[in-house]
Amino acid sequence: MMRIDNEHFKAIRISSLLLATAGVALATIVGGFLLSYVAGLPTIIAFAFAALIAPTDAAIVIEVFKRVRVPANLSTLMEAEASFNDATGVIIFSSIIAIAFAQGSVLESPGVQAQINVNIIEQIIHFAIVFFGGIAVGLGFSAGARILHKLMDEPFSETALSLAVLLGSVVVANSLGLSGLVAAAAAGLYFGNATMKAKDIISDKTRTYTSQFWEMTAFFANSVAFLYLGLSMDVVRIGQNLPMIGMAFAVVLAARAASTYPILAMMSRFTKEKYPTAWRHVVMIGGMRGAISVALVATLPESEIKEILKAITFGVVLSSLIIQYPALSRYIKKAFPQTTISQ
Repeated sequence: MMRIDNEHFKAIRISSLLLATAGVALATIVGGFLLSYVAGLPTIIAFAFAALIAPTDAAIVIEVFKRVRVPANLSTLMEAEASFNDATGVIIFSSIIAIAFAQGSVLESPGVQAQINVNIIEQIIHFAIVFFGGIAVGLGFSAGARILHKLMDEPFSETALSLAVLLGSVVVANSLGLSGLVAAAAAGLYFGNATMKAKDIISDKTRTYTSQFWEMTAFFANSVAFLYLGLSMDVVRIGQNLPMIGMAFAVVLAARAASTYPILAMMSRFTKEKYPTAWRHVVMIGGMRGAISVALVATLPESEIKEILKAITFGVVLSSLIIQYPALSRYIKKAFPQTTISQ
């Protein structure tokens, strides 16, 4: 979120937040029903997987954007969506897992069916409190740190302060029952714009040092997630679940389409945020899966279901990289030929 320009974010803020909240919820519902009735997964398991795989990973998409330029508002939309939808996925996934344990050990055997009985209004209110409460905590921490940055002029110390703000906002938000991920995203957005771009607060040397630190940290975090999955993965089990992986990937694409096209079409029709057809296709194709899905499946208790979900998650994430990455790159070069560059 530190790389997102505030002016570009203002232009797409409603759409990005809708995609990150309602979009993830819709993708979970569509994906859950399809996996349950088409793929035959138990209801709870189907919705749990749909929730953990719904959040997107912008890191890979940003790499494509570095080689093939797209309109700034489009890249901002996708990065902002990915920054906030992690939290939505975590909240929905955690709620489904809590329901699963409340109804018995449905996560221990793939043959157990369970029904989801949820008070929708209560869940919406709970989500709003957790989500927007996290934003308030993140903004509060980052705004307070901005005052401290004015008193400092040393790259290492100021970078350490930015790290403390991030960790502090996550810890405090989680301790209050709010979303630490949203708090971190909000803190990063504020820091990257209100603090980092203020020349009277942050020196050029500190700005460069801090930016490089966070780019390296983000790369390391993503690498660790994929390294964990690779080291813990049973290749034989992946082979045994290839048909399910294929169906799951198709369902993920269908759920992504069902959750992005209607929202962007609605925003284009009823608001000032306009999204041409080419933009909508980029958002749909660019919804690749990554580190957050890997992290969520790792939180499940050891069981046969966890091993199956881990195999399917790995398969879908890998399929996303192999199929969507080149498809996105080719489509962007075709849709935005005048902005193609080589780096």
